[in-house]
Amino acid sequence: MHYLKFLPISYCIIFRQVVQSKKMDILRHFQNISWCKPDWCYPSMSKETNELLRRCIDLPAFKTSDDIDEIIKKSKAFPIPFPIETVRLEKLKVRKPIDQLKRNVVSTYPVIHERVLLLMTHFLIYKREFGSNIEKVLYKDMTVPELIDRILQKRAVSFMNKNDSYLLLTGEQDEEGWEQVGTIHQKPPLVLENCLSYDEMKLSSMVYVSGYTECINDGERHNSGVIREDIAEENAVIIGLIGPRFERRGRMDYEDIVITEQQNCLENGYGEEVTPTTCLNVLKTTYVRNNQSAKHMWRQMWSEFYQVHSYTYEELSSYINIQDKDEIKQYMDRYVKRPGTDNIFDNEVYYKRISVLAESTLLEADQRAKEAGKSAYVNVIGCGLGVWKISPHQSDVYVLTFLERIRSFLKKDLLNNVSDVNFAYIKTSPGITALFTNSAQSDSPIEKCIFFESKRHPKGGINVQMENREPAARLTGEHAGKLLVMTYPWDSNAHPGNEFWLGSLSGSGDPAAACSTQVSELHNAHINPAVSAYNVRVAGRSGLKTLSEYCLALTA
Repeated sequence: MHYLKFLPISYCIIFRQVVQSKKMDILRHFQNISWCKPDWCYPSMSKETNELLRRCIDLPAFKTSDDIDEIIKKSKAFPIPFPIETVRLEKLKVRKPIDQLKRNVVSTYPVIHERVLLLMTHFLIYKREFGSNIEKVLYKDMTVPELIDRILQKRAVSFMNKNDSYLLLTGEQDEEGWEQVGTIHQKPPLVLENCLSYDEMKLSSMVYVSGYTECINDGERHNSGVIREDIAEENAVIIGLIGPRFERRGRMDYEDIVITEQQNCLENGYGEEVTPTTCLNVLKTTYVRNNQSAKHMWRQMWSEFYQVHSYTYEELSSYINIQDKDEIKQYMDRYVKRPGTDNIFDNEVYYKRISVLAESTLLEADQRAKEAGKSAYVNVIGCGLGVWKISPHQSDVYVLTFLERIRSFLKKDLLNNVSDVNFAYIKTSPGITALFTNSAQSDSPIEKCIFFESKRHPKGGINVQMENREPAARLTGEHAGKLLVMTYPWDSNAHPGNEFWLGSLSGSGDPAAACSTQVSELHNAHINPAVSAYNVRVAGRSGLKTLSEYCLALTA
């Protein structure tokens, strides 16, 4: 009887030891994961890219304005009506300290990863050389700051669904037509002068905005702007992030990460004819300027950015045999078949795309906490893991990417002001969820956390956990007094809130954030002057720098 009584405990210990062994193997040996290619090469530099960056050095010093009444005036002038009033400055100034509200306004700025900044120079050079006639006129003398401001200002108010339904600043609503923007087939109101093209949206998806905010409730999905400040954090930073979008075949991240027979062919520019590091200069002198060379150049630019071979589907299929795989291989192998199709998902490119997002988030959180003299508690949500997701295993690679970047940055002493990272509402497979189960020595079987140890870190390391906490929920217990840095899922062609502006307050994390925080005003380039290219922070190897500081250091 005693043997039977203790059998479950023995089994539990053995099982947990096996889980712990697998956990340590993955967490210690990220380099064994085939898609994990940390610190891959940066986009190449040329005389032209250097010139574009040098023009960013002598930017006029950005003067922040904390004139609350002026912001309120701009908010009232915004052409689309706000669906709720509780999050607006005009209402907040009645019950919140004015100095705190001013701090929130001037603390806001765009955040761009250094890789993306370099990519923007390649983008401008490409469009001047291979763009449509309409694009060549627009980009002829455009600077990088002007491109950034265009990305922040020319977006639709709302943009969603597979049919690209939209609401413009003019109040016009419709669907479809975005793929023609910037071409001879564009039709009003969707014209390049006033709207982002799909190519620009792809860049825009890696431009983020961050700032302090008031939280009027805990930000749960159905909060609808109801004031419940007793359960919300008082002092928080919020970052608008954009994940990979796969809703439109052949557009955005689909063309880089998904490999299909129809898309990945020579006619669409796929196939390696020159090495990525020489693509800009070689293509200019080798190819005739026609549609075919333009497509090939576009693919070469992105292949260089991600430092991957530009395969055709036929090439890749003959090179490797990709079978349907079990759960572990889906998040460990580089190439995975999409469920129910012959399409291939490239985990390496996905990892690199998420790395840009993860690194920007972590470096921004560390900088904010350093300035505040606190430790950051970073709440990470799943960007692109809702309706945009096309394969169940994406959540696993998303979490593993963050873990790998946290561990890497911790070793480089880049996260000395971050104490906690929490993954909220990200559903992973059992294998990844098991990474967060406590060790065999723990007395708390419900605990779901990983502790990355570092003797040089002020807290001894960083605690990473999975807990479905609400974004702006008050930090309590051991976390009380830390700086909450929360993230929310934004869109590359919408103003903060997206469907919020259509009156849909609980459709996704975007409107939920707009109903809970100040993003609808303070992250809006038409309302807050701080959302400007002249106020950009570049996230990179040396932490966060202003645009002019970064470009000066790079081109010196």
